[in-house]
Amino acid sequence: MLSNKEIRALYGQKVIISRKGSFVLVHLDRPSRATIRKRRQEFDPAEFFCPDCPLCQVLKESGIVVFDELTFDEETMSEEPAD
Repeated sequence: MLSNKEIRALYGQKVIISRKGSFVLVHLDRPSRATIRKRRQEFDPAEFFCPDCPLCQVLKESGIVVFDELTFDEETMSEEPAD
């Protein structure tokens, strides 16, 4: 299992990290503690990963699950348009 230091090297110093079983849950969207708790409680690998999807199986084997509920519009609405 990757250490918190390794996770931060991959995803950034401000990332929020939680763990459930053998999985590392990486929260890029800076959620509230309640949201983190809910994600952790509700995370079930048997339901989260589709058994017929090769990509899901690769992600499952990695042991890292990334949450990021920011949408493109939310990220870009605060920025000035490029000339």
